[in-house]
Amino acid sequence: MKRRIIDDQPHDAKSKKEDPLIDMLIMLEQCSSIVDYAIKLELRRFGVNIPQVKILTMLSREDRPLTIDEISNWSLREFNSVSTLINKMEKDGLIKKTKRNGDTKTYITLTKEGANLYNHEITERSIHLIFNSLSADERTQLHDLLKKVRDITRDILGIDFKPPFLP
Repeated sequence: MKRRIIDDQPHDAKSKKEDPLIDMLIMLEQCSSIVDYAIKLELRRFGVNIPQVKILTMLSREDRPLTIDEISNWSLREFNSVSTLINKMEKDGLIKKTKRNGDTKTYITLTKEGANLYNHEITERSIHLIFNSLSADERTQLHDLLKKVRDITRDILGIDFKPPFLP
């Protein structure tokens, strides 16, 4: 992706109060918080939390074991935070950590218990109730716009930047 120039001009208090971009950020944060709250309420009965379900989701969608670095990058969580979460999930029997000969990385896979919990027990009723209230076109538009905002932000922060001299 190309680097974008950011408008970082200072704004006075009045313009900040009326800034539609700040209003949009507030709306995005409110939506994220309230959807997270609905999901948390639903997940309580399964004894798991949103970060754990994100890891279960990622592992169930991949056809290979993943490293803690990959999970950390995908979830935008610090390595140590993901490592702590992985240790708890392993203790709970949801995932398994393995090492490969000659490799220092730890690989994470779902256990049968973790796969069963994710695929057959955990429901997504709250997500479906919320997003099915949008039309198919609105869901597509929202998905595309959120993806664009995510990708632009990753680009601005240099999260996916690889120097040209690295493979």
